[in-house]
Amino acid sequence: MKQETRLSGLDELRGLAIGLVVLSHVGPVFGEGGTAAPLLFAPAWSVGVDLFFVISGLVVERSLQSLRHERGALEAASAFYIRRAMRIVPLAWCVGTILSIGLIMPGSGIEPEDAKAAFAFISNLHWARCFGGAAGCGNAFAFAPFWSVAAEVQFYLLAPLLVFLLPRPALVALAGLVLVVGAFTLRPWGGTLWTFRIDAIAVGLAIGAIMGTSSWPRLAEHLRAIGNMEAAFWMSVAAFMLAILPPATHGVATAMLALMCGWIVARATLRAGSVTWPGRMLHRLGGISYALYLIHLPVLALYNCSLGQFLGAPATATLSIATAIGMSHVLTAVMGDPLHQLGRQWSNRTVREVSP
Repeated sequence: MKQETRLSGLDELRGLAIGLVVLSHVGPVFGEGGTAAPLLFAPAWSVGVDLFFVISGLVVERSLQSLRHERGALEAASAFYIRRAMRIVPLAWCVGTILSIGLIMPGSGIEPEDAKAAFAFISNLHWARCFGGAAGCGNAFAFAPFWSVAAEVQFYLLAPLLVFLLPRPALVALAGLVLVVGAFTLRPWGGTLWTFRIDAIAVGLAIGAIMGTSSWPRLAEHLRAIGNMEAAFWMSVAAFMLAILPPATHGVATAMLALMCGWIVARATLRAGSVTWPGRMLHRLGGISYALYLIHLPVLALYNCSLGQFLGAPATATLSIATAIGMSHVLTAVMGDPLHQLGRQWSNRTVREVSP
């Protein structure tokens, strides 16, 4: 079993995913009424989140199987929770604390409920009605991105039960059931149920389960490794298709999107990291993708509010994205990576202490 083998191709897919997510927010912040509005608003660039979800499902399944192979189920689950908590929670709470300054700033539009939901990792429940068009919601340019972080954390809580209690064929069957139910569920893109699309996570779990079987090498022979340009092309096609399809078809479209992202991720596992500069750039973006996801939208909104009328939208957008990337590098280097390593050390120490 080679569960610990790092899949270098996924690092660059994370970079592509966060690039799409950032692009999905450039439109609402800067594009309204401008010449770039049709390009920035029309496609559903937030399909990058679905790509993240598939990667997460795959990585979590492999991580849990690897931990289970090394130690007992309880110790494996404990180690998994410690590692994920140290990777996700402190950075989210740090950014949430900074954003909470808006609670005392007149006109910020940030509501106490926004912050509470973010800190409790239930933002998907909190923002669902807002994305569905409900009135009286807080400032979406601050805490709204925490909805997907909440979905990830909730998945982490259930993941050990799913992976340890269900055999691999059952995980694949569960993914199929989720896709079928999702396809027949009315869930227009950006609507209330938009924050509860678990299709992509289920597909990622299924891919991880299949990769752990003896049939994977034979299946892999029929797949061709995917490059970053081809992955970007297919994700762009998905973004434009979701934008033009009628809302009544978005259940099927979201399920198909999850399958397409799974197809891309499965092919990305077959290749090593790129040696070209675009690939290296995506790799770097992938390494800071979590911090960048948390902070990019409030940074974009703050720059647009303070500098947009002086510099114009293109210059302000470029400057704000560069700032967000720089801040993400700092947050990842100072907090994200050290805490991730600390979590691994703590989990390993806990296992050694309980071992006979």
